[in-house]
Amino acid sequence: MKKSDTGARWITRETDANLPLMAETLGISETTARVMANRGIRSKKTALSFLKPSIDGLFAFTQMKGAEAALARIKLAIEGGEKITIFGDYDADGITSVAILQKVLTRLGANVSYYIPHRVSEGYGMNKAAVQTLANAGTRLIVAVDNGISAVEEIALASALGVDTIIIDHHEPGEYLPSAVAIVDPKQPDCPYPFKELCAGGLSYKLVAALCDYMGAPFAERDEALALAAIATVCDIVPLVGENRILANCGMVILNANKLINPGLGSLLTIRGYLEKPIDTFTIGFVIGPCINAAGRLDNAREAVELLLATAEDISTRMQIAHRLAELNERRKQLTTDSADRILASIAGSNDKIYVITDDEIHESIAGIVAGRVREATGHPTIVLARGDDGGMKGSGRSSPCYNMFDALYANRHLFARFGGHAMAAGLSMQEENVPLLREALNRNCTLTDEDFCAIVEIDAELALCDVTTKLADELARLAPYGSGNKEPLFVARGLVVENVRAIDEKNTLIFTFADNMSTHAGRVKGIAFGLNEAYKAAGTTAHMDVVFGVEINVFNGNVSVQMRVRDFICRP
Repeated sequence: MKKSDTGARWITRETDANLPLMAETLGISETTARVMANRGIRSKKTALSFLKPSIDGLFAFTQMKGAEAALARIKLAIEGGEKITIFGDYDADGITSVAILQKVLTRLGANVSYYIPHRVSEGYGMNKAAVQTLANAGTRLIVAVDNGISAVEEIALASALGVDTIIIDHHEPGEYLPSAVAIVDPKQPDCPYPFKELCAGGLSYKLVAALCDYMGAPFAERDEALALAAIATVCDIVPLVGENRILANCGMVILNANKLINPGLGSLLTIRGYLEKPIDTFTIGFVIGPCINAAGRLDNAREAVELLLATAEDISTRMQIAHRLAELNERRKQLTTDSADRILASIAGSNDKIYVITDDEIHESIAGIVAGRVREATGHPTIVLARGDDGGMKGSGRSSPCYNMFDALYANRHLFARFGGHAMAAGLSMQEENVPLLREALNRNCTLTDEDFCAIVEIDAELALCDVTTKLADELARLAPYGSGNKEPLFVARGLVVENVRAIDEKNTLIFTFADNMSTHAGRVKGIAFGLNEAYKAAGTTAHMDVVFGVEINVFNGNVSVQMRVRDFICRP
């Protein structure tokens, strides 16, 4: 199979759906109907709910195993004045979850505070020293959110110290479950909940909504909590289908209607120049999320929580924190680039299928991001390990759809001090002498082929340039938000005339004018490509191209037009 000029393989999806009937029933084009069918949306009911997500479409929280016990224990703690501590995580999902719980529980009258471990000195999840500290300070109920499902020993210690624990988690459970008062994790055995892919932010939203109802109190924070849950859902890269699509879509509607729904978030949007711009998955994933994550990566995640808890009156405080988070993120970006470049150079010529990389220079907080960069550049599942303060190795892994990293690591769990995660990502700590054993075991048991390491571009349909219209762009916009599980619709147009091309090298941007044929130049459409300058230069000048692209609306100086977002190409003579 011929590869594109970026080295990717193109695969056009096929469907046996009755596209004319779908189009007529839903009032959409056959192209949009094909996109929906390619995502498994075949029935009228499913299609209508997909086109018009509603918060009323969420399942009841109490359908989850452990939900009723969790609600009862939290209500008891609130009414009894017991000290509650929310034990969170230092990423965007964990931080927004803590903010949701802290805000709502406080308003319900709880004696509540929060604790987030330090990424470097404590690592992910509950630890015995923190449990002991919280118990000594009078905590009688720990609500572990975005962690806890693997904290068997830590929760046993809490119980011995007279502290109850509730787990609100979405990670894969291990062989043994902790002895918590209640475990709410849709992935735990025997949980009947229909949707298994919620992140911690989504679970936290559903928990507080159910808690308000359980206690007969209004859910005054609904819109703000939903907006934060949308940020968590997008940032944690869970599939944007089912309940996640509802949470992300409805939350972004709220954010776009009121950028100041959370004052601290409004400050962050202000200093990043996005207060007047639309909020979409790009804004959340590449503007908001990285700044929230930066606190936990290079400093203390409490700063990000304090930003989200800041009131409208705390203007000075929230602006100061927002500026600091933006500065930390800029520092993080430079560290990431430097580390990724260094590691890519170090593995040049490696025959490994699974990269297990140790690097004494890398900051362990960015190991996961760097692993993702290496995986994107090479196609190989990658684990990056840094040296911890205790001399051990700590790091993260990022995988590809054809390799279940969690299962592979679980098969070698005897090599780790700690590990957890899911199919596409994992975090782990281990002794240095076990690293070669892990590398050897993963590669020995790996069945991936060379083809599996090539990037795959999935194409929904082939279009002529005359099919690329503002009407189609408007229809496709109804299928957003795009992300994991609901990929951006991509199309291919073949043999396009490159009427004009302009490179903006400082922005790594290419601007094209495409036409259908040389003689009439019918159907001119503007194309824009980011990050493809080098590949285009390497391919040489060309008169014709096959182009893979998304369809979007471009607004410039008040003029609205359709444009092609070029994702890949093949240059032709």
